[in-house]
Amino acid sequence: MRRRLGMKCPSCQTIFSAPGPQCPKCKLTLHHLDAKFGAVPRYSRFVTDCSGRLSRRDIADLRRLLRLFNRKFPQSRFSVFVTNQLSAGTIGEYAFWLMNRARFGFAEAVGGDNYDLLLAIDVERSAAALIVGYGLETYITERDLERALAQAASGFHEGDFARGIGACVEVMISRMRAIVKKLEETKTTEEMPTTASGSP
Repeated sequence: MRRRLGMKCPSCQTIFSAPGPQCPKCKLTLHHLDAKFGAVPRYSRFVTDCSGRLSRRDIADLRRLLRLFNRKFPQSRFSVFVTNQLSAGTIGEYAFWLMNRARFGFAEAVGGDNYDLLLAIDVERSAAALIVGYGLETYITERDLERALAQAASGFHEGDFARGIGACVEVMISRMRAIVKKLEETKTTEEMPTTASGSP
């Protein structure tokens, strides 16, 4: 499997090889983002809509889809956070901050053991960010994330956020299936007994 070049700073987009206390270029830290965004907002499992743009049916349907994702890939949790109250910063910074501060997934899912995904949407600015935990960065490329957001774009632009979110999740389900299949094939190949060549 191809490995990503490394983590990307949510502020200046600099790519660096391993997690650290601050971005090596712009010096962004989580403490800077704490000061920018304040207290962690209340959130719900799988889907949080602070904007009021999703209907109850939308939320119920999306939760079913995200539970399906969780059943298929139990080591990962895919969460969605929709807001219209982002007064400072970018949605990329906000998503990164939420992923690190809100703990949508398992409490022990930190660092290389974090296989979670978070889709954050700013409905007022028509902006979205999709990020993965550090453990998934070995397998999910920046292109994968961009492709998922591209599939969601038409729904978002038309104001149908539920459709856009669903499209994004479906792309990531397909990608995760491919990753699991590749890992299983690699494991099977590694476990196959080898035979020595030549005469006995």
